[in-house]
Amino acid sequence: MSNNPLDVIKSRQRAWAERTGRGLDAEGYCSSADDNIFHRLSDAARQDFERGGGGELGKPGERGKIQAVHSSSALACNWFDYWRDRDLGILARLFGVPDPFVELLLEKHVPTGMRGADANLDVLLTSANGALFAIESKFGEPYSPSPSKTSLKSQYFAQNRSRWTDVGLPGCQAVAERLRTGQHAFTILDVAQLLKHMLALARTGNRWTLCCLWYEVPGPSADAHRADLRTFTSQIGDDAGHFMTLTYQELFARMERMVGPEHVDYTTYLRNRYLA
Repeated sequence: MSNNPLDVIKSRQRAWAERTGRGLDAEGYCSSADDNIFHRLSDAARQDFERGGGGELGKPGERGKIQAVHSSSALACNWFDYWRDRDLGILARLFGVPDPFVELLLEKHVPTGMRGADANLDVLLTSANGALFAIESKFGEPYSPSPSKTSLKSQYFAQNRSRWTDVGLPGCQAVAERLRTGQHAFTILDVAQLLKHMLALARTGNRWTLCCLWYEVPGPSADAHRADLRTFTSQIGDDAGHFMTLTYQELFARMERMVGPEHVDYTTYLRNRYLA
């Protein structure tokens, strides 16, 4: 098997599909979204993805992105939609959030203040007091370098606006300026996306936290992603009070210690599929 992290992810997911009798096409897509989701795609999740407009469910006669066994949206859905009609307080404890969550949404669009540039949050959890906890889910993305990850469109700086400073995020503004001038040292982290999400969340007026939750395939690429996250956290200064990062593997280790035996089918599914 290739040592390329993306190949590792796809190979492991294909092996899971074969073990569980799920048919895949040549590119690793299930025949339906339900085959790719624990206990099928819930009605609420389907509505979230339909509103999201990101092509996750596809169009009539076309497969959707979420049908790919290596889909990061499927990964997030498998981990979080399960809790939608259960005790969301468990998720709050898993992330160290003091106030229990009362609402969970997938693929939630939040405006950044610019036309056509909404932040698309993979998971948005809301507490009773209105505090927001957003999750950016990463599966294969940390292992795919792209210039777009360190590039912000000119509209973010139009008319000499300091959009992040305007919403109380001067550290993020400083990093955004580094991206604009090309004076940065990031190698693989999608810094532009994190900045966009933080801008949108800050504009809500609610208390908020953004979590970069990523899937680790041990090796140089994962080390580079972790190093970029440390650099980002350091460079945004006090704004880091709104930011945290965790791997799916670390989250599962916490989960095994916290959830009871009534959730064994769910935790077994996650272990066998993503952690075997």
